[in-house]
Amino acid sequence: MGYSPKSANDILRDLRGMMLGRTDLNDIFAGSVINTLLSSVAQEIASSERRLYGIREAFYLRNASGQDLDERVAELPPVGISRIEATNASGAVLTIARATSLNALTIPAGSTVKTTAGAQYRTTQDVVITAGNLLVENVHIVAIVAGSQGNALSEEISTIVSMPDDVIDVYNTQPVTNGTDRESDEDLRERALLYLQSLTRCTRSALEFLGTSFIASTGERMRFARLFEDPETPAYSELIVDDGSGLTVGAVSRVAATTSGVIPSNGSSILYHQAPATEPLTSSNLSVTRSGVAVSIPNSAITSIPERGILYVDEGTLQAGDIWEIRNYRTFEGLIKELQAEIEGDVDNPSLLTGFRAAGTRCVVKLADAQFINLDMTLSVDFDVDFNVIERTVRETLVNFINGLAPSEPLYVSALIEAARGVTGVRDIQLYQRGTANPLDNQYPASPRVAIRVNSTSINISNNEAS
Repeated sequence: MGYSPKSANDILRDLRGMMLGRTDLNDIFAGSVINTLLSSVAQEIASSERRLYGIREAFYLRNASGQDLDERVAELPPVGISRIEATNASGAVLTIARATSLNALTIPAGSTVKTTAGAQYRTTQDVVITAGNLLVENVHIVAIVAGSQGNALSEEISTIVSMPDDVIDVYNTQPVTNGTDRESDEDLRERALLYLQSLTRCTRSALEFLGTSFIASTGERMRFARLFEDPETPAYSELIVDDGSGLTVGAVSRVAATTSGVIPSNGSSILYHQAPATEPLTSSNLSVTRSGVAVSIPNSAITSIPERGILYVDEGTLQAGDIWEIRNYRTFEGLIKELQAEIEGDVDNPSLLTGFRAAGTRCVVKLADAQFINLDMTLSVDFDVDFNVIERTVRETLVNFINGLAPSEPLYVSALIEAARGVTGVRDIQLYQRGTANPLDNQYPASPRVAIRVNSTSINISNNEAS
């Protein structure tokens, strides 16, 4: 039942009526002693009505705010949720260049760079510039300080703080945009409603909620998470995650250590390796030696579960005393590894890792494949503005708009034009396919696993007035 607090005038009218109906007093006109007393009582009751209304509204997610909202979401079953604190900006966006290419150069994990404004970033893993090459691209970095202050436009990260002496230049080819400040009431309220839909744990909404809410130990958080269910493989799904920077597998994975063993006397059909592997393992990753002679294992005899680090081999394929090795594969590190562990759960510690997949099913965390596009633009600006300034602003606007598309989401040209024309000083724009006079068409992802992305250098802008 709805509750509407009474106003002071409504309460005063009721008090007057009760005074006249129950007593012989009738001097209730403005200025009288009785009216003054009744007005004071009415104001106090109205204040209590408002306080009661506020308390009642604070128990509804859609109306609570601030500390009240924090208390409400903490009470949600089974253990509640809490407001997300500031997260660290990150992305595989850094290019590192060196002076000479004679030998291989290793840039150690933890090397730091910064923007001209002073925001610092560190590399997350060792990076090697191989002999004969002067630079390495798509190096993954994480802001040292959490929050939106770690976001940066293209080429703003340009100063070396701590790197080997041979490194002479650094710059980010893409903006870094996934650093967020402390979660707002509106975002927390929306996430709480999604959380309620996710309590079944293994549904689409539950997994997508987990993907966008999960914060790694490094403070990173993915901007997008979409579940793809493969119709050709029942009980198999992929949680496609992306941070908006065109993240690559190589930037967030490492070469796994070789795993080996000897088949026991009672035989074995299950082999284990480091997890989560970036791809299913094949016979090329499995080496088997029997009495000193290499044994060829066909792919048809192997079933790989890369996210759990398990290799099933058909019964009877391996024999007691066989020496096996699993090698030459990569494993995810950081956020993806931790998110996969959260989905898998831990039977030895269920209170910490409860699991988000049903028995007999698989859910594999994968990076979105980046589908990069190129385009030409002619730009007309107002007469009283600097074209170069507007051109830079429009370029960053388009990059942020396109890289803000979720995996599987199409790019509509009309929406892109609307975003560009929202920049103050823009009079008109036309978009074309790169190197042609053909208008740019709507862009559609090649598959549900794909996210449309763009580099700032992939947009060629010309001055329409000059032409």
